[in-house]
Amino acid sequence: MHFFQPQSKVQKDRAIMRETDERMAKYSRRGLVVNILAYLLCFSLGYMTVIAPTLSIVLTVGLMLITFVRAYFLIRFDHIYSCAPARWRNVYFISTLIGTAWWSVILVSFTLVLGMVGETPVLWIYTVISLSTTIHATAPYRTFSRIFQLIALLPVALSGFYIGGFEGYMYGFMMLVFLAMQEYQVGNLSELHWQRLESNHALKQKAQILEAEKRDTEASFDLSAEFLDSLGHEFRTSLNDIMGGLSLLSESNSGQKQSEFLNMAAKACERQLDLVNNVADFSRINNRQLVLDHSVINLRVQLENLISATGLEAAQQGVELDYRIAADLPLRIAADGKRLTQIIKNLLTNTVQFSEQGRVHIDVQLERLAGQRGQLCVIITDHLTHAEDVKFDVVQDRTSAHAGGLWLSICRGLTECMNGSLDVYCEVGKDSCYHLLLPVDIASNQPATFTSHPKLQGKQVALLDPRKLLDQGHIEELETWGLLVERLYCVEQVADDVEKLYQAETPLAALIWVNDSTANTEVNKLIADYPELPILLVSEAGRSKLTGPNIYVLERPLMRKSLHELLCHTILNKPLEATRDLASSAAKPSNMQVLLVEDHRVNQMVAEAMLKKLGYQVHLAVNGLEALQIHGQAEIDLILMDCQMPEMDGYEATRKIREFEKAGEGGVRVPILAMTAHTSEEDKSLCFASGMDDYLAKPVRCDDLETHLLRWLGKADNETFGDTLEVKA
Repeated sequence: MHFFQPQSKVQKDRAIMRETDERMAKYSRRGLVVNILAYLLCFSLGYMTVIAPTLSIVLTVGLMLITFVRAYFLIRFDHIYSCAPARWRNVYFISTLIGTAWWSVILVSFTLVLGMVGETPVLWIYTVISLSTTIHATAPYRTFSRIFQLIALLPVALSGFYIGGFEGYMYGFMMLVFLAMQEYQVGNLSELHWQRLESNHALKQKAQILEAEKRDTEASFDLSAEFLDSLGHEFRTSLNDIMGGLSLLSESNSGQKQSEFLNMAAKACERQLDLVNNVADFSRINNRQLVLDHSVINLRVQLENLISATGLEAAQQGVELDYRIAADLPLRIAADGKRLTQIIKNLLTNTVQFSEQGRVHIDVQLERLAGQRGQLCVIITDHLTHAEDVKFDVVQDRTSAHAGGLWLSICRGLTECMNGSLDVYCEVGKDSCYHLLLPVDIASNQPATFTSHPKLQGKQVALLDPRKLLDQGHIEELETWGLLVERLYCVEQVADDVEKLYQAETPLAALIWVNDSTANTEVNKLIADYPELPILLVSEAGRSKLTGPNIYVLERPLMRKSLHELLCHTILNKPLEATRDLASSAAKPSNMQVLLVEDHRVNQMVAEAMLKKLGYQVHLAVNGLEALQIHGQAEIDLILMDCQMPEMDGYEATRKIREFEKAGEGGVRVPILAMTAHTSEEDKSLCFASGMDDYLAKPVRCDDLETHLLRWLGKADNETFGDTLEVKA
């Protein structure tokens, strides 16, 4: 007879069925012990042994034998079940039913011999309690459980009716009611048990599927990241050849047209490099592998350098770029300067590229919070109209190109990594605006101002800006230097206004004219009438064609250092500072030996040409083994080490050199600079962990290369690498 036939997948699952059967065996072992103890207690303290001693012995011996047989199968559950689960289950069902039948015989015997007195009611009540507690374990097997309950309770109930009397009928009726309740309970519990297991099984399968999909997705991401990293490496290697060759070619004596073409090619390479960097960052953001580098930076210097560099591109596209940096901006903040510059550069470059009205403005402020915390606010606006802002998270329309593209996703990702926010406000025909908020740490409460020349105090200058192109911040800056600024608005009346200012108590010292291409006639007239009046023309790069002994051109966006320097020159006759050039300001190195370890022939040629141009003597090695040989034979002052090379890579070569130096055989420690196209944080960590001192990412620019060489060879002028602003104490 089969009490159980598996139907569903769950019932055919060996692991799930083992859990159910193990639970049933556990309750059965416990029940055997309690049954023996309850019976022996009643047997020793009751009247059955006195009234029917022979029957008592037979019942006791039978109970003990059956219990021992059942205990054997229950105790050896693990061994028997692992060999044949279905066989163990059938043996358990049969032995349990035999044991239940014998227990029913015991109850019937006690009832018929003693009636409902003495130990009989105790055994009845114990049976009811025991069956109530074990039904949860046996209910999953509905057929078995119902037969089990019927054998255990029905004969006992009939024996109560058989002896008659009030107590007999009452106990018999209550036992039948309990049997009916157990029958109903078995059906419910069995159904709930298998439904629960089916649900759990479905959830586990779903979890396994999701886990597999997660592993596949992670593997796909890893593969994509590896592919992008390899692709970026190849791009950087190629760009290193191109940009290096262009930088060397630009130094040659080429004509104006050729120089323009070279500059165009160089800018195209830089755009491609930015694209490679953006794609790499996008991959790191998606994989949550982006690592921020918190350091102390001079925010104003970085912003002015960025705005100045973007201004040239804006002028080439016919876009007017201006800025306002809050006067109370702290001198230094703690943040990831590279990522911060990257975000602002992407936003500013894109705004200039898609400017509809040709006027772009960037406003930078910092809100001070509790302690040394602050919130940097950067607002970049296209159009200077006051339009109602309509907020869009992503705008797909081409007319609103400000708000779409890979670069914006990267900016958003970087901003979120820095715990900031980036909002885009744009509406067709109205203002387009980026609103960037980034939390930063204030490293210095000192404002980012520089000391103006004290002799500028009280000097009067006129500012002619008919189209109001200059931001109010520039005028406030002039006033903080102690200059008396007179605003002029009408080009046609400029001659009369200048004449009046000449006759004033404080004569006019200089005229700042925000150049308008239509006003050349008036400028020429002023030059003729006032040959000694310095005229500072503020115009877009390459736009002004006016020349003269008292004409000085300042390119927009107007940088305060350049303006201050030119005012000191024109008003106070101070000589202009020569443009700092590392190649000219620092003494050319003499007899400095640089070992270049590079396996790529074109990269080797470009880097060698750069080093020789900078005045260094170059030794070449194509792998780590050659580098070790040359290092042991020649007096090397610095090593430029590629990382990926045949036979022995740069990491292993660096470790060997450091071990050689540590053993005291290599003399002083030689600076080793990684020069590689791998730019991930893991690659940088590998470089430093192997013993390298610095890191140069390909493509390597000549000025970057010289900066690093001078830094490590001790030839750099401190002012070259310091802040370009003089700080007011």
